[in-house]
Amino acid sequence: MHKKTTSLWPQATFLFSAAHFKEIPRSDKREFCVLGRSNVGKSSFINHALCNNTLARVSKKPGKTTLANFFALTNKTVWVDLPGYGHAKRGREEQIRWSVLVGDYCEKRENLTGVIWLCDSRHPGLAIDKEAIQWFASLHLPVFVVLTKADKLTRNEQAAHVRQFKQEFGTTETPLLYSNMSEASRISFWKEFPKWAERITKNIEPNSSVQGS
Repeated sequence: MHKKTTSLWPQATFLFSAAHFKEIPRSDKREFCVLGRSNVGKSSFINHALCNNTLARVSKKPGKTTLANFFALTNKTVWVDLPGYGHAKRGREEQIRWSVLVGDYCEKRENLTGVIWLCDSRHPGLAIDKEAIQWFASLHLPVFVVLTKADKLTRNEQAAHVRQFKQEFGTTETPLLYSNMSEASRISFWKEFPKWAERITKNIEPNSSVQGS
């Protein structure tokens, strides 16, 4: 008899995509949206964190995620890959649709539990990210911060940029450094994220805007 093995992270499958909020069916499952600047590496992060390179479409050109893409996880939650913000190389009508889709989802989705917010570890404190965190706070959305592309920095630079991020955003909590080149990053994420998700589900500090606070 073979022993049953349990993965350290949940498995995921694609559910559906939506171009407009009205196309999204109601659900009672906890949802976590993945959001960040358009070239922050959202799709690569999703594929790496969930150990499945076929989930999200990855491209070298930013702005490829134009829909809200829903993924069902075996831990009975749903991740939602939203279009990134700050990318202007599309038509005005398309930009407006993205903005409305993201705004409507974050403002109206009743079962949205929190945001997995990706920021580029090389550029802490960008104005556009500061605008984003202020918006999350205005919506009372809990935020789990992931600093992507950590492999592009030296160890000393990583430590310095984490300190700078904490100073720029006024948080005492340490954001999670993440590299898509490292399984250790995936393990660290699945060690910290479930604990954070459990805390916010219990409505501890519901007005928190930054992870763990």
